[in-house]
Amino acid sequence: MLAKAPLKPLRWQRTKYTALARQLDIFGAAAEWVFYLWWDNIFRNTSPLHKKRRAQWLVETLLDLGPTFIKIGQALSTRADLLPLEYVEALGQLQDRVPEFSAEQAVALIELELGNSIHALYREFDRFPIAAASLGQVHKARLHTGEDVVVKVQRPGLERLFKLDFQALGRLVRFSRRYMPWTRKYELEAIYSEFFNLLYQ
Repeated sequence: MLAKAPLKPLRWQRTKYTALARQLDIFGAAAEWVFYLWWDNIFRNTSPLHKKRRAQWLVETLLDLGPTFIKIGQALSTRADLLPLEYVEALGQLQDRVPEFSAEQAVALIELELGNSIHALYREFDRFPIAAASLGQVHKARLHTGEDVVVKVQRPGLERLFKLDFQALGRLVRFSRRYMPWTRKYELEAIYSEFFNLLYQ
């Protein structure tokens, strides 16, 4: 299932993204999340319905922050040992709610990577993706020999976005360890290293 086109551009889809702007987005989302946790703890908001609402906010925020965070959310959706059931269930939505990018971008990337026009490469190329994931999307195509194939296209600007995200996340992990000792039980440094290696592979 593909997500409908968003009504407004997601934060990570800005064409000009500075390291500072990205860091502010990430730190801002993290601060909002910590505030919600603090608020819920103070006022004992622990009902399953309230947890579901908070979990849905987290899903929407991860989608807004983009591929790095969608991938992290997908991985966390399997970690019932770390998160309440409501969060695990909500994060499971990230497996099939990733927005696709435009066919024009996909075609431009294919032509750039393979060094030829889309018509020279394929007899037919379906501009509507059959699946979209955090790191790319898949299109059906037919070769000039008549064979049906699927074409995987990596999201545009992904490498630069990963670098910006992991710089910001590294700072956030160090900040959390220093100023929020209660986060140490989550072993954020180990999680950071694991995701860094996984995504760059």
